[in-house]
Amino acid sequence: MTKPQLSLASACLLALTLATAGCGSQSDPTPAAQPSSLYVRMGSKTGIEAIADQMVANVGAETGQANSVMLRSHKPMLDAISSQNGQPATDPTRLQRLRNNVVDQFTDITGGPIKYAGKSMLATHTGMQVTTAEYAAWRTLLDNSLATNKIGTTEKTQFTALIDAMKSDVVNH
Repeated sequence: MTKPQLSLASACLLALTLATAGCGSQSDPTPAAQPSSLYVRMGSKTGIEAIADQMVANVGAETGQANSVMLRSHKPMLDAISSQNGQPATDPTRLQRLRNNVVDQFTDITGGPIKYAGKSMLATHTGMQVTTAEYAAWRTLLDNSLATNKIGTTEKTQFTALIDAMKSDVVNH
């Protein structure tokens, strides 16, 4: 059995290729590392869930105040999850489903691995007649939730821009 022989030209080409393969030109720019997704920068699953949970708590506290701005638009939800006049709640899991949809939507819009599969914001809010004042109150509560969870200024700005892009589907429908 004979061993294959490399020609002198092939051997030189192979040596040159191996010798220069690891060398790069000083002028070749190194591709910049891609920044983390907003989802990752906001704490991934744990961070998004904490924001959503704080938001639910904030809205619950606001609707419990005597001068609540949001009570009118949230009353159907509150009635469904609470017992009324000695009668059991009509839909005690509704709040948990809402919370889970909020987590899914926040995850989706920030580039996370979950795709929101709930109703569109327009379909969800049609008939609620959410006012500009109610939306503004909700946004303040969202800002408070982001602050409580120590979300950075850049991330907050990017996230709230995504949220505010949906405002026209929420208000006055």
